[in-house]
Amino acid sequence: HATLTSFKSGDVVPGLNKGGRHDAGEFDMRVESLAETVMGLALAYEEFNLTYDNTSVDQKNSVVEIHVPDGKPDVLQQIEHGLLSVVGGYRALGRLYRGIIEPTNRQYVLLGDAANLTDNIPFTSNNKTAPEVGLPGSPDDRWVFTEENPGRELSVAACLAAGSRAMRGYNDTLAQQSLQAAEAIWEKTKGGNVNNRIAPAVELFITTKDKKYRDYLLAHTDDMIKSFDRNGWIAARSLKVVTDARYKEAITAAARTYYTKLQAQGAKTPYGVPYEPNIWGAGWGIQNFGYHQYFLHTAFPQIIPADYMLHALDFVLGSHPGQNTSSFASGVGSRSLTTAYGFNRADWSYIPGGIGSGTALIRPDFPELLTWPFLWQQTEYVLGGGTTDYLFLVLAADHLLNKKK
Repeated sequence: HATLTSFKSGDVVPGLNKGGRHDAGEFDMRVESLAETVMGLALAYEEFNLTYDNTSVDQKNSVVEIHVPDGKPDVLQQIEHGLLSVVGGYRALGRLYRGIIEPTNRQYVLLGDAANLTDNIPFTSNNKTAPEVGLPGSPDDRWVFTEENPGRELSVAACLAAGSRAMRGYNDTLAQQSLQAAEAIWEKTKGGNVNNRIAPAVELFITTKDKKYRDYLLAHTDDMIKSFDRNGWIAARSLKVVTDARYKEAITAAARTYYTKLQAQGAKTPYGVPYEPNIWGAGWGIQNFGYHQYFLHTAFPQIIPADYMLHALDFVLGSHPGQNTSSFASGVGSRSLTTAYGFNRADWSYIPGGIGSGTALIRPDFPELLTWPFLWQQTEYVLGGGTTDYLFLVLAADHLLNKKK
């Protein structure tokens, strides 16, 4: 009924053909997945001082070469790649996009490389006899959608604020644009659920040191405590910069209460992690749980041990229920998902380093991880937390177990 922008339906939107990452099957680009990837990588860069370089990325000429170092940390190039899409979309549309996806079922079910989705020529014709998708001159342009969703917008704002810090000194223009977008979203997105504003307040305060974000956190300490199961890891991150004794005391007390719940959840299974999957494989949620545990442990080492974070990594690498105890990370472990739902699934193949969603629970109590490449709910490679959380977990385990400074 509306585009929520100055563009009309069917208009070509500039600035969307740079950066971004797509899902394994349908090639869709969800703004929250892109933003979560930026966030996870940015925090990993800050926490673990990543300088690894094994890939050349030339954004100007759209050329990438693996196994060819270019003197730039790969993690910064990956953060940049995500921000180019999210920030490019924001600047073009005047708001965040909801997502970008192909318009036809023929493209949606494509098996193979995403490059085959398009002829790379913007379709501007009204020709009703244009060739079908896959042929030159076809109406194969991807569609961008918008929405009004304050919760999602604020979540993305937090990610943009974190990403802007990583870009400082590397791509200062993009760093500034990312921060401007995050601050604009914060100002425009008023009202709604207070809990949705906690993450952007923390990340914006860490980034800008602007007192208004600190004041917001102090004014809503009770809300943070009530939502500690969800926001505890974010609250933990805030303690480095919010130097207020009563605030720290309240958050620490909440961590103690949370740990009691955590122990009860972890004791329900032999895996030491909360395990209550729905239709999707449990890998995503458990990786995300472990990612959060790192920040809780490092903020409250005397209260919350590293065990739960390490159990999460164990789970992903094979210590999980069911007959198939393969690692969810293709090519990692003595057994792993080497038949998976990637773009090359029709070949019954895999992508090294791809992270699948993992063991599903068929109701009421049958864990299943089939060697079958078309079950997205078990072996689909995913962007967002499903990949970044795993990378973060491995780096965190190495950091803590080897006492790296």
